[in-house]
Amino acid sequence: MPFEPANRQRNRLAGEGSAYLRQHSGNPVDWWAWGQQAIDEARRRDVPLLVSVGYSTCHWCHVMEHESFSNAAIAAVMDRHCVCVKVDREARPDLDAVWMTACQVFTAVTEGRPSGGWPLHVFLTPDTLEPFFAGTYYPPEPGFGRMAFPDLVQRLALAWKDRRDEVRKQGAEIARLVRVEMALSEDRRPLDEALEGAAARALVGFHDRVHGGFGGAPKFPQPALLRFLQSRTDDAAAAEVVHRSLERMAMGGVRDQLDGGFHRYAVDASWTVPHFEKMLYDQGQLLTVCARAANRDSFLARVTGELADFLVGVMREPHGGFVAALDADANGREGSAHVWYPEEVEAALVKGACSEHLAMVVQAFGLEKSANFRDPHHPHERPSWVLALQDRPETLAARAGCFEGPWWNAFDRARAAMLAARATRPQPFRDDAVIAAWNGLAIEGLAEASIALKRDDLRTAAERAAAFVLGSLRTADGTLGRSWRAGVVSGAAYLEDHACMALGLLSLHRAGGDGRWLREAEALLDATVSRFWSDEHGFVEAPADALGRIAPVGGVDDGAMPSGAGAACEALAMCAAASGVARWADLAMRALERASGTVAARPTGSPHSLLAARTLRGMVSPRVPGAIDAGPVQVELVALDGMGERFELRWRIASGHHVNAHDPGTSGLVGLDVQPRDEGVRVEVAWPAGEAHASGVRLHTGQVAVPVRVLAPRPTPRPLRLTVRWQCCTDRECLAPQSRQLEA
Repeated sequence: MPFEPANRQRNRLAGEGSAYLRQHSGNPVDWWAWGQQAIDEARRRDVPLLVSVGYSTCHWCHVMEHESFSNAAIAAVMDRHCVCVKVDREARPDLDAVWMTACQVFTAVTEGRPSGGWPLHVFLTPDTLEPFFAGTYYPPEPGFGRMAFPDLVQRLALAWKDRRDEVRKQGAEIARLVRVEMALSEDRRPLDEALEGAAARALVGFHDRVHGGFGGAPKFPQPALLRFLQSRTDDAAAAEVVHRSLERMAMGGVRDQLDGGFHRYAVDASWTVPHFEKMLYDQGQLLTVCARAANRDSFLARVTGELADFLVGVMREPHGGFVAALDADANGREGSAHVWYPEEVEAALVKGACSEHLAMVVQAFGLEKSANFRDPHHPHERPSWVLALQDRPETLAARAGCFEGPWWNAFDRARAAMLAARATRPQPFRDDAVIAAWNGLAIEGLAEASIALKRDDLRTAAERAAAFVLGSLRTADGTLGRSWRAGVVSGAAYLEDHACMALGLLSLHRAGGDGRWLREAEALLDATVSRFWSDEHGFVEAPADALGRIAPVGGVDDGAMPSGAGAACEALAMCAAASGVARWADLAMRALERASGTVAARPTGSPHSLLAARTLRGMVSPRVPGAIDAGPVQVELVALDGMGERFELRWRIASGHHVNAHDPGTSGLVGLDVQPRDEGVRVEVAWPAGEAHASGVRLHTGQVAVPVRVLAPRPTPRPLRLTVRWQCCTDRECLAPQSRQLEA
């Protein structure tokens, strides 16, 4: 744990409710919590705000705290040049979303690819609060290809002092890009079976056919993508991706082989060495996916049960709610509670009176092979072993010369002995905040597991958690709160809290048929629509304000957590199916139609929205979200290469209609036109001449393909964003000119 010694003089964070902020209360940095007082102080001193965002179980946050924030000399540099602010991303997901987007657009321009992570550091102008620089971890001295943190602080402060107009211009441009990134497209595109199929094929193509999952190192479980593929029950390729991914994760070190919980991610492509923290939202989402795979694989059924037992046995508080996270570190060392030496395994089995199983355990975990873990912060120490199964259990049992049942009996005895030995080690910090959204995902997972495993105890645990959240996470005005700790509710709930809790309650209703949970879900969804729906922006977590939210916080991109908008659409569709009330389907349809252009532009990024669209298509056929009032002209932008250079605009024009060519040949008519939406992007368009009409107008009918080439140098690797314009006519009349925003 990175807490400072008790006799260290405390800064102003000592009285904060956030565990993350209190962890920094012993730093020599003069930290402020985010708010008007910190902003006023920066304006009074005319210095930038240095905002450091993290969370209580973040390993690299601990590293930077130890290296820089606990260093009195570096702290003095920070305090001299900036007003330094700490923000807990668990408590303020809205601010984190804005500033993480700023980091991604900034690094896309400066480093050639968007990146982000925690700790997150943004430097804000004190007057406009616009971010003019953003990054993540920085070492105390130059290294890892990065500038030393104190040098960075001094350079940016000097830039604010001496090149203020340039800094303001950069901040304004980053703010503009953030608003573009976070805004929904104005386009409307059908969220139909064709789009869903294309998304599934793209994910199958991105799948790691050796180790499962998607892409290379570092590798995240990405349960939302697995859940989307899992829903395609008639898609054999999608089913194979889900099974291979869950199987390989279940065998790997990314799953705690002793207590059954899942670590945050793996640092390698083979799921062997994890980043050791355990987040509640991962456990809940993975439990839902595992539960839905349990009836097809006995090993995954066992994994489901062990994960559910971990949730109930380790992450549950006596009041019934679930805590937020378990740290990656213990006693100041990453993974020290989880890694093993062979002699430690032997000692644990001897103490547990099951030393006869040593050979089986050594073979199962590959302890006779080379060690697989070396602490990157202590490279000269002896390497150790992360526990990972070397094969499926039935194969390991055959190698051990026994049937699978006896093998499991022996293996479980050995694991219990090792778990008891591990309990005597220094344990990771436990963030005991009860967060509404994360509990909703845990409730959903336990409800699904209770169905799959036919275990009433899991449904009871989910019901207790639901009752606690609905009863105790209430603000002074009776609305849902964001988090609870030690009897104190902190902050109003966000969109994601309402939506994820509604998903959990609807799964509880499905698991037990208790009408109470359906009624509670409907009440939450009523509050969701009244508090978070905007005709202009769709579903938003929070509106823009004068305290750092430089853009409305919304969007439909699902990440480690489902997007609030995607989860809300899915919950509305599920509620319509469960209740038979058409109003919920109408609300979901309205929300999906508003977001359809963004979802269709990058469908693999919005799996929860695709799941909601599928549910709606089945309920209100033939209505398709995004396809209502589509008009006689459809247009899409298609990438033709993987380099982001060659594209094609494809128009489909209904029979009896035509669009004017780029050069119609007659004044007063609007021709096809394309304009890039991002500053600095230039395109070359090979406009076809069109057909000559008897009236002298040049036009297009049927289908039109228009090549588009991005001219170098392209300033960022983000998707190509275009605004396209056309005018559609018949032989009798011309309709009003239309425009669409497209990206690919």
